[in-house]
Amino acid sequence: MKRLALLLSFLIILGLSGCDNGLKEHPLPESLKKELARKADPTIHNNDVSGTIALDPKLKISLSPSAGLFIFARPDGVEAGPPLAVKRHGIFEFPFDFEMGQLNTMIEGTKFEGSMNLTARLDQDGNRKSSPGDIEGKVKITAGQKGIQLILNNRISGDAYNIVGTVNVSKVLQKKIPENGTLFIFARSEGVKRGPPLAVKRVADLKLPYEFILGPQDVMMPGTVFEGPMVLTARIDIDGDARAGPGDIEGFVSAQPGDRNINLLLNHLTGPVTSGK
Repeated sequence: MKRLALLLSFLIILGLSGCDNGLKEHPLPESLKKELARKADPTIHNNDVSGTIALDPKLKISLSPSAGLFIFARPDGVEAGPPLAVKRHGIFEFPFDFEMGQLNTMIEGTKFEGSMNLTARLDQDGNRKSSPGDIEGKVKITAGQKGIQLILNNRISGDAYNIVGTVNVSKVLQKKIPENGTLFIFARSEGVKRGPPLAVKRVADLKLPYEFILGPQDVMMPGTVFEGPMVLTARIDIDGDARAGPGDIEGFVSAQPGDRNINLLLNHLTGPVTSGK
């Protein structure tokens, strides 16, 4: 029996040694090491914010099974691009107690600090992209602030995404306007140069200046989300074809959904593509 016990002890020690060697052969990934070190930093929660999100009692809603509550933080004055920090909750009830801080930042090395705007959105389809019917609330805060009260009180309508503005032609090109020209207004996501536009509007009976509305109702492909920084192109086309041709009058302007009073000035002629350019 003693020999059997010694043999079992030897096998156990050998097995543990093998496991230890196995662990040494499979070190933790560097990304995981960094994340663990970041969470272990005693100062990581110094600038955390916390508070309560409540739903305006005047709003009558029924939550869909897929609804999600999103909380975004952006530096004060920054409206576009990825948020500073974001957090999603799939299980919640109102009033809802929340916390947010450095651990929720989207880009490594970004500091959760200073003045910022905090937005909470009750999203009925659970998708972070806002859409009509979602309910939002906003409040201006400072990093480290506690006891924040954020009320969801703004129901997003389809009109909230419309871009509204005026198309006009520069004085030097007014005599170049064709009698039966067709106006096209395109929207492309910023940085996208090719492929179908995000949204398009065609105006055959043109009178300038032309006041336009471009929004989700004008997207070319069903299901496409009208969002994010974009570039608007307006073109008076001589032959009524959406493709640019020699002699068409064109202009560009940057915009975002919800922008108002956009001035889209047609200020140059398109020309034939020449080789070597």
